[in-house]
Amino acid sequence: MDIIRIAALAVCLIACAPRQQPPRRQDRIDAALLFTRRYAASRLAKWKIRGAAAGADCSVLLVDTSMVLDDSLTEAIHYGTGAYAVVDGGVRRFTRERAFRGVVYRDRTGSVRTYGNLVQGEAEDLQPCR
Repeated sequence: MDIIRIAALAVCLIACAPRQQPPRRQDRIDAALLFTRRYAASRLAKWKIRGAAAGADCSVLLVDTSMVLDDSLTEAIHYGTGAYAVVDGGVRRFTRERAFRGVVYRDRTGSVRTYGNLVQGEAEDLQPCR
């Protein structure tokens, strides 16, 4: 009888054990702060590149900069090519490793460029998580 109870308890514990949770809101907010610190300490510091977790679920990395970005410059930062490889593997790798679903780049003119799994129009209304 004790073996049945032990087996039942084991099954219950396995079934009730918490599942691996996706990264929490605070983890993404912390990752965005790390991103900002890395760029602030890089050769691109004068561009004031800042990251913020954004969106309803904080799963979008919002990248703001004081520069005017064109497509080629944005791609260089995103993919981490040449002199723009501040983060190993670029912003693309950084966001994938931290479970962001997309990236929105916004320059000083308000122009936005997106990468990843974002719904059309989502980028214009993004608000940083607090």
